[in-house]
Amino acid sequence: RFTDMHQWICDLEDFDDDPQASNEKILEAILLVWLDEAE
Repeated sequence: RFTDMHQWICDLEDFDDDPQASNEKILEAILLVWLDEAE
């Protein structure tokens, strides 16, 4: 779920952005990059 993913990203030690600025489109883009790098 994107809500879980959002929390995982916010919990990253180096995360220093505004958590309220995210949206489903941004989270989906992050997910696609992660999947691409995993291959």
